[in-house]
Amino acid sequence: MKSKVKKALIRFGPLFVFLALEMGIFTSNAAACFGFYQPKEPERMAKYKK
Repeated sequence: MKSKVKKALIRFGPLFVFLALEMGIFTSNAAACFGFYQPKEPERMAKYKK
């Protein structure tokens, strides 16, 4: 079981990294859905804002 998971992570790992970066860029330009909760954004995401 561990070897299958490890092989899957090695195979699809770059895809997960790419999707996480794209989602971070998308959400850095969007506001929160609810006005009472706006999470803190990391400083390094500021360079991706438009």
